[in-house]
Amino acid sequence: MKQPSESSVNATIWDSTTLYRTPNLKNNPLKRPRSCKNKECQKVDRISNLPDPIIQHILSFLPADDAIKTCILSKRWDSIWTLVPNLIFRRECSCSQEAENFTVFVDKALMHYCSPKVKKFLVEFEFTQCFKAQVDSWVDFAVRHKVEELCLEFHREIADDPDCYCLPNFLYSNVPAEKLSLRFCVLSPNKLKHVSWMSLKVLSISYSWLSNEMIKNIFLGSSLLEYLKLNQCCGFDQINTNFSSSLKDLVVDGSWGPGDKFGDFVITIKGPNLLSLTLAGYMHRANYMLLDVSSLVEANISYRMKSCSHGCRSNWYSAHRSVLHDLLEKLQHVEKLTIGTWCLQVLSISEVKGLSSPTSACKYLTLNKKINKWDLPGIASLLRSSPNLQKLTINLMPSNNFEFELDRSFYKYYSFDGEEYWSLYNQRIFKCLVLHLKSVEIFGFDTSCSSLKLVVDQWVQFLLKHAKVLEKMIIHAQRDDLNRTWMSVEAQELMELLELTQALLSYPRASPNAKVMFESCFK
Repeated sequence: MKQPSESSVNATIWDSTTLYRTPNLKNNPLKRPRSCKNKECQKVDRISNLPDPIIQHILSFLPADDAIKTCILSKRWDSIWTLVPNLIFRRECSCSQEAENFTVFVDKALMHYCSPKVKKFLVEFEFTQCFKAQVDSWVDFAVRHKVEELCLEFHREIADDPDCYCLPNFLYSNVPAEKLSLRFCVLSPNKLKHVSWMSLKVLSISYSWLSNEMIKNIFLGSSLLEYLKLNQCCGFDQINTNFSSSLKDLVVDGSWGPGDKFGDFVITIKGPNLLSLTLAGYMHRANYMLLDVSSLVEANISYRMKSCSHGCRSNWYSAHRSVLHDLLEKLQHVEKLTIGTWCLQVLSISEVKGLSSPTSACKYLTLNKKINKWDLPGIASLLRSSPNLQKLTINLMPSNNFEFELDRSFYKYYSFDGEEYWSLYNQRIFKCLVLHLKSVEIFGFDTSCSSLKLVVDQWVQFLLKHAKVLEKMIIHAQRDDLNRTWMSVEAQELMELLELTQALLSYPRASPNAKVMFESCFK
């Protein structure tokens, strides 16, 4: 029986959904040259004239099915995809047949791959146990090809789903990867006792069950590990980096604890060698406790906690304030501090109730929050508690904008005028404004949002009026409407933008060296 040619094989595997053969190349729009009056122009194929390594590098940014489709362009492109450094297999499967077609496609693609080394190998689809053997073979393929970055990112409903992928035994030892990303994967406690990831520097684990002992064994078996991210994992209540002298960057993005009451589950973090710590995501029935983070230079506090649906809200507020206050006390020494939406609002509650924040040595402060008047007390609290602040950055369009839930009685009792809020501080100037604040940068400023514009406008005036050593203030305008761009705004909006710019430039400045710059996507 005659064996099919490589080109005919390529033509049958390039579509991972239907696995049909390529259409007639004569009728393929990809082969049809653009009309050009200059005949010489039609003869030039600038892409195909590039060296193979450059084309392979370009194709490495595409998913594997798109990269394989290029084999129909010409004979020269027939096998270029088989040497691309990155293999990205990603498919959203709405049914079992689609998932099966996807696995067949991956099998065929790997069969014809020719490069001896893979830089990045990523698989993402709806995994079920019937595909276990195939996925194991893919992982083995990546390991044999000395993969540098291995990503097994599956889709399931819950972390302890019986259909989650169990890592094969060979993956616990002699893995060449420097980066490993696992999502909805089951790690074996027994195998982790002898894990040997001696090349691993970056590890991300999402939606998995991990015990304290398992995390400890990961540290002991990964002597070069520098970065660890635990995303929505459960089963542990302690992260002790004393077992890892190399770990410098820790990210805990949400966690699920047992119990029914807030605060009955505490995650303790010991990190004497950590340089960067991020506490983000949703903490369900849990909170954090930092025991030793003396080496930290940078901290990001962007988590949010469980809402109160019943009972006394005043006790609920007090519990959240206490947790955040304790964290900020442990982070007093960090130079770079990022505060998220939920935490900024908790600080505002403390401020209006007369409870100050711990003094901080922070020099670079970032706030991720779409500012409204109820955030102003929190901002004032941070400015007062950061006397050494040199740069202030505001991101007005954060990816996560989960707000603290305030009841009506709180709004009524602590009501204040947002427009006049900063005038209360004219006689109580913050130390950082007098001595150190040199740079202010605001991202995501939407001029079409009247309430945001009003709050930010008053705040900008206050900073310019009192920041005596300010050198520059940069405001980056951005529309919140994804369906519109600066190129489609109406003339009236452009006039408003111009008026706002002129107003910003006209505000009195305490610093003779202060420069105000307003940047937007409009040209």
